[in-house]
Amino acid sequence: VYDVLRKQWYQRRVRGSANMFNSEMMISLLVLLGVAATTVIADDYKCTTVNGIEGACDLMFYQQTYAGSRLSGCGAYGSMYFWSGISATACTYATQDKTITQQLEMGIRFFDFDVGYIHPSEESLPYWEAGPVLVSVGSTATAYSRSLKKALQEIKTFMDANRDSVVSMRIKRYYPQTTEIRDHLIRTLKPTFDSVFGDDGVQPTFYFTLKPLSYMVESNERMVLYLARDFWVRLESDFR
Repeated sequence: VYDVLRKQWYQRRVRGSANMFNSEMMISLLVLLGVAATTVIADDYKCTTVNGIEGACDLMFYQQTYAGSRLSGCGAYGSMYFWSGISATACTYATQDKTITQQLEMGIRFFDFDVGYIHPSEESLPYWEAGPVLVSVGSTATAYSRSLKKALQEIKTFMDANRDSVVSMRIKRYYPQTTEIRDHLIRTLKPTFDSVFGDDGVQPTFYFTLKPLSYMVESNERMVLYLARDFWVRLESDFR
């Protein structure tokens, strides 16, 4: 089913007939298949280790344990700020004092990102970069970190340099939980991933449950992505 849908999506894109899809189906397919449908040029790399572990190549993804960080990237870039511009209290909103790269070097292989969105009209560089942004959602307020793109760039650079690494990422909560923010994120998440991963090097994938880790490593589709139901109109558990 996956291969048939991906082929149909690609053929319609090439023929310029994407308007044949209704809007809900197009959003679902773009988010579900758009990243994983990228053509990956295979090389001669053979799996001997996975995340430095010998004997793991024949395991399935769910048979290996991955160390992770929660609210990943919150505190990784120094001070965080409320939308008002006031500095957020580190002990309340920051969950790490290590960069994404440092976390990867320590052995972190699962990143749990909560995201918000900054409209281009509200961009104020170098801190407030337009697009999806990492956030720490508290009980009374939300603190903003840096852009999701910045974190993805660190992950890709590390994974390209460490060919046996397999990483999982989840994007679940977003703030504020409004239809407007959700629609902005649906529209911008795929272009954000495309701008970082392109066609070269490691690629994100949803399609991993039926293949051993050796397939993921050798095909270079090594970054497993989970999205919340709001981003593709299905339950998160369906990815599994």
